[in-house]
Amino acid sequence: MAVGVSLFLGLIGYMVYFQVFKSEELLNRPENKRQDKVEAQVIRGSILASDGNTVLAETQVDGEGIEKRVYPFGSLFAHTVGYQVYGGSGLESTQNNTLIRSHANLVTQMEKELQEEKKNGDDIITTFDPSLQQAASDALGENRGAVVVMESSTGKVLADFSSPSFDPNAVEQNWELLTQDDNGVFLNRGLQGLYPPGSTFKMVTALAYLRQYGTFDGFHYDCYGEYENSGFTIHCAGHQAHGSESFEDAMANSCNCAFAYMATNLIDKDNLRKAAEDLGFNRDFDLNLPYTVSEFTMDANTANQLTMQTAIGQGDTLATPMQICMIAQAIANDGKMLTPYFVDYVRASDGTEVSKTDPVAIGDVMTMQQANMLKQIMKSVVSRGTASPYLGDLSNYDIAGKTGTAEYGDIANDTAHSWFVGFSNTGSRDIVVCVLVEGGGNGVAPAANVARSIFTTHFGNN
Repeated sequence: MAVGVSLFLGLIGYMVYFQVFKSEELLNRPENKRQDKVEAQVIRGSILASDGNTVLAETQVDGEGIEKRVYPFGSLFAHTVGYQVYGGSGLESTQNNTLIRSHANLVTQMEKELQEEKKNGDDIITTFDPSLQQAASDALGENRGAVVVMESSTGKVLADFSSPSFDPNAVEQNWELLTQDDNGVFLNRGLQGLYPPGSTFKMVTALAYLRQYGTFDGFHYDCYGEYENSGFTIHCAGHQAHGSESFEDAMANSCNCAFAYMATNLIDKDNLRKAAEDLGFNRDFDLNLPYTVSEFTMDANTANQLTMQTAIGQGDTLATPMQICMIAQAIANDGKMLTPYFVDYVRASDGTEVSKTDPVAIGDVMTMQQANMLKQIMKSVVSRGTASPYLGDLSNYDIAGKTGTAEYGDIANDTAHSWFVGFSNTGSRDIVVCVLVEGGGNGVAPAANVARSIFTTHFGNN
């Protein structure tokens, strides 16, 4: 008898668990046939921009009742909004259950049923700003790459553009051609692309140093354009000798030699590993869209040759643009890293707010004091350092940032990605911008110029 009761209670608990905690997840799975039954009774909701009016995806119904999913911006939001056919992608896939459910008032729903009409599904209001998305697309041009823009204080993703892209309106008819394309058109490079981070990683190395010594004061290095250790030589860009440098000078100049020196002589290797992992490397984040984990493999036993490369963002380290953006966001936000999010709120067809996304903190990845010290040396990068020729005149935005040139493939071919990550400090709707230009060359201009377009567009609209 007792065994039977236990089994019965266990079955009830199992059913409650799936109904209460797992129902959304199960309904969202493409293989769940219940979706088809639900969708047959509902006109799929729209996906809208952050203003709550601009349509990014909608279902149009013609006079014969034939439905067609339409994407007014074409390829501009293809990777984030996604497409509906062949299992779907982007928010069309991850938010499928929301789009095919109706939370309109019961009177409205009953009227629809009595008239044998489909209900209207809930609408998703995203965090996306079309003007920033367009600015990212225009500035990248024909280049491959990614642009991620976040609101510093909330984690809202204002733009996530990836190039090359595709037209979600034509996915079904072009499916075979698109799936055979070797340019990675379906890859959301901002969230899923892994790249050597280059000198943007010096934010991590600087934090490891700061944690160990508590201050940048007292650091000194004489740069002669190259640094040798254990039979391996690191060069500064163009073999430039930067001379006598403070830590702030080394950051502003993006001095490879200084950072390689501190990683092999001043920073405990375990401290560098811990700083990287605290800032998000080797961690999976639960985002609304597919995300690739950034990789960091160095530890206390790593040889000096690889340690030197790791400290300047080369070696085996790989990062997504989103990961680099999140690190800069934590610095901008007094050390608190926030979860990036793409859905602001859900609204029923009658205008009722169904749910709203609140900012969620991943944690305090550094102290406020450490964040302020990092912010200060990153301002020097823009005011007098490697980013100064491209962003230095935007003093009204008080930008702090870090440039990066990341070598990849056969170094003999002089192949490199161009990076920039930075944030504004105006005190009003400040943003973090991360730009990656694939194969942008040995220089920061391609990425920094894209970032300039984003900053000027954002503050021109505010």
